[in-house]
Amino acid sequence: MIDRSQKRRSRILRNLNAKLASVPMILTALVVFVGCTVWTIVYSFTDSKLLPRLNYVGLEQYARLWVTPRWLVAIKNLAIYGTLSLIFSLVIGFVLAALLDRKIRFENTFRTIFLYPFALSFIVTGLVWQWILNPSYGVQSVVRNLGWTSFTFDPLYDADIVIYGLLIAGLWQGTGLVMCLMLAGLRGIDEDIWKASRVDGIPT
Repeated sequence: MIDRSQKRRSRILRNLNAKLASVPMILTALVVFVGCTVWTIVYSFTDSKLLPRLNYVGLEQYARLWVTPRWLVAIKNLAIYGTLSLIFSLVIGFVLAALLDRKIRFENTFRTIFLYPFALSFIVTGLVWQWILNPSYGVQSVVRNLGWTSFTFDPLYDADIVIYGLLIAGLWQGTGLVMCLMLAGLRGIDEDIWKASRVDGIPT
């Protein structure tokens, strides 16, 4: 019994400095994230506008929100962007990881090129793709200067397809991280498993 209590005490005292150092971060997370979340939920049941007021109105704000056209458009765009971003990032990331896993030449160079957009800030990515998708001097302008004068590509100026222009920019920035994660997973597979699959006739 004494040995168990000593082991428990030693586990608690192990890395005590690191645990004490993490206390401010934990308290900050609780106050900022959890506290603000609870604050927002509580005041969503009031008639607060710019300034908070404790005049509870129940679900009236939610009922008004779900009949607002802009909110419905936002939900639709979120569903489109989230679904397509998840699917295409996984597919493209896996294809790139599978190609790099073939141990091609200049693998480190390609891996850096594919991962580099993830290191850029969202502001830089937004500005770059704003220029690329701008019809005056972006892709549309370049293709028309090559001779295809009827070519049209201006997703940022068409409300029906603007979400797909944002999707292109998001995939360009985030696919590299998915590629690295999947490549690490492929490299982590035991070589004996690959050998066994080749023996079974499965191409690798």
